[in-house]
Parts: sequence; structure tokens; C-alpha cells
Amino acid sequence: MKSLFLSLFLVAGLFSSSVLAAENSWTGFYIGANLGYADGDADAIASLGGQWSIQPQTLRDFIVSNSSKNQSPRGVGFGVQLGYDYQLANKFVLGLEVDYTKLNMDESRQTAPITYAFGLDYSFSNKVDVDHVFSLRPKLGYAFDNTMIYATVGYAWTSADFSSDLLSNVNYSKAGKKSKTLSSAIFGVGAEHKFFDNISMKLEYLKINGDDTSYTTVYRTSAFPGYIETFNVDLDYDVIRAGINYRF
Repeated sequence: MKSLFLSLFLVAGLFSSSVLAAENSWTGFYIGANLGYADGDADAIASLGGQWSIQPQTLRDFIVSNSSKNQSPRGVGFGVQLGYDYQLANKFVLGLEVDYTKLNMDESRQTAPITYAFGLDYSFSNKVDVDHVFSLRPKLGYAFDNTMIYATVGYAWTSADFSSDLLSNVNYSKAGKKSKTLSSAIFGVGAEHKFFDNISMKLEYLKINGDDTSYTTVYRTSAFPGYIETFNVDLDYDVIRAGINYRF
């Protein structure tokens, strides 16, 4: 997908190079839309407390090992952006952009019953669903006439849902979930080209170092009260996207 976006962008830029005058300032407001692909890591690490301390170490290791998951949520994202650029006399461009992206990143993992010992079976499931992200990002670019390259760094707020389940064949049934808006740094690079006086297209890569969050399971039903499972989840993801802007 990276190669496809880059090829289309370069071909379109070469095709339209004669449309605009040699000098065309990037100064002004713009509004636009984007479409891309998001790929992430959401490692859910389990830890045990409470009455788990009286259980054999082999059982505790079994529960932690099978409850912890390295998840890779991914999906197609789309959104809108609004910003302002100011081109200096030396062709450097200062900018500020705000955007909203619907991410649709998710992954769900569920195991069939796994036998620990003596007919004791456990089933495990983990799920992550990353819904959307809002970001505020200053930009620093350099204009080559109708083409601009830039770097950007700022702050992002990502809305995500996390959940885990633990179930045994001896009436041990626990579930945990957490919905949270994660605050994090966001940075990336991009290139944008003007096809007409008011229309430009861009190709952009963004990296979001998401915050982490934790949650504890609760009992659905159980004959063994006092056992605690806590999950800590760390979310990071990358976004590659193409966008189109209308410039005022």
C-alpha cells in the first residue's frame, strides 16, 4: 500500500507540473479529507493478585502466559483536516493542523479450552478496538515551488476499548474491560503538491506513541472469590494516508 500511494502521488505530480506557475505561495487556510491505513501494537500483559498467591506457581504462570496477548489491531481510516500554512521568504513553511480520523482498528483473540492439569480447562480472550483519533500538530516544511515537504509533531487523543475474559470448566468466570481516551505524542513526515491554485494532494506518515492503561477483571460468576487479574495495555500505531485539500 505504501508503494501504491507513493507511485500515484509521484505520477500525478509530474503530470500536473505545468499546470501552475513556477512560484505559488503556500500561505493560507485549507480544509480537506484523508484516507489511509492504520497498523498498531496493543500488548496486553496480565498480572495476578489476591487469592492467586495461594495457588501453585505453575498454575499462576499458566494463567499469566495465556492471558497475556501481543495484539496487532489494524484497519482502514478516513477523516478530515483543517489547517493554516505561512510561507516565509526563504521558502520555509510554518503550519498548524488539526484533524479527526475514524480509525476502525481492531483485533480479537480467543482460545479454545486449554487443559492445565487434572481435567482443569481454561479459555482466554482479549480484544482491542481503536475507534478514532484527534490530533493537533504544528508543521515545518520547505517549498519547492508547487511541492512542499514537511515534518510534523504534536499531540494526539485516541479513543479505544480494551477487554479480556477468563473462563474455566469449574465455574470460574471473570471479565474485564476499559474504555479510555489515551493522550500521546504524534509525529511524522509528508509531502504535498499543488495541482491547481486551490487544490493540493498529500501523502503522509504518522507515528502515534499511545499511552498505556490498565483494568481489573470482575466476577460474572465463580465459586472461588478473592482472585484478581489485572491487565496493562500499551498502544502504539502507525498511519499511512493520502489526502486532498482545498486552499483558500
